[in-house]
Amino acid sequence: MPALILLAERSRALHAAKTAARARRDIPQAKVHVLPGTTHHSLPSAAPEELNTRLLNFLH
Repeated sequence: MPALILLAERSRALHAAKTAARARRDIPQAKVHVLPGTTHHSLPSAAPEELNTRLLNFLH
């Protein structure tokens, strides 16, 4: 099943790089991206173009 995992680079809830590596290992079919410069709460507003592009590409 396709999966998209978008992570905030500066999240304080988890370590984005470690989580991305774990996701790539455990869910090899998933598309995993770390959005640079974002926090958990700023993810939708800090990088809206990249976020929207990744979401639309995944859904198409």
